[in-house]
Amino acid sequence: MTSNVAWSDLALFYLIAIIPLSLLWTMGLKDLSRDLAISIARMSIQLLVIGFYLQTVFDLDNLALNLLWLVAMATIAAITSAGRAQMPRLKSAAPLTAAVLIAMLPVLLMFILILSRPVPWYSAQITIPIAGMLLGNALGSLVIALRRFNLRTPEDKEHIELLTTMGATKLEARRTLVKASLRAAASPVIASMATLGLVSLPGMMTGQILGGFNPIEAVQYQIAIMLGISATQTLAIILALRFTIYMEAEYEC
Repeated sequence: MTSNVAWSDLALFYLIAIIPLSLLWTMGLKDLSRDLAISIARMSIQLLVIGFYLQTVFDLDNLALNLLWLVAMATIAAITSAGRAQMPRLKSAAPLTAAVLIAMLPVLLMFILILSRPVPWYSAQITIPIAGMLLGNALGSLVIALRRFNLRTPEDKEHIELLTTMGATKLEARRTLVKASLRAAASPVIASMATLGLVSLPGMMTGQILGGFNPIEAVQYQIAIMLGISATQTLAIILALRFTIYMEAEYEC
């Protein structure tokens, strides 16, 4: 595959979008067609901006700048998770950001120092894409877990009140709810991992094969990133739920 894509060639590729936009429009789904067009425009602008920004970050390859960008990524992921889970964004930003960073950093360091070993070790070209994959995959599960935890059924509330009146701590009273939230978030991930390679080829593996890696090397990296994603997701959810419980305790005091 060619490594350089001409802007004119990419512009021609937008002709593909005319097909779904036209079909939706002719079916009377003008609002959906309009939303799709806006999403395509936003996606294009956002990716172009981040592409030029990352090129600058890669060229500078500065440790402080890389760390700042990692914190910014984690903060955006935390705020997004809080918003989708119908939690107060500002109050939840700090604890959820901490949960995401604590969960991601050990996995990221293992990937950098053990598997890829770039020079310098904080190379932005390795650090930022791997962090993006870890955070991007953890985000969906985190939203599911927080939504299940916060949108409680009447049975959940009765169970928590009963255990609280019996002297249970905040964490003990919500243990069943925490387990239910973890189960809801983990089920799609487990199902996806169980069929990986059989139903679909994952993005990192496909990208490396297209980039010239042999399939065995691509599989090795894909296994490593999937293990890292699984660990990051699980730890981020557990920490986020615990921090959320502590937040609830502070509000009630």
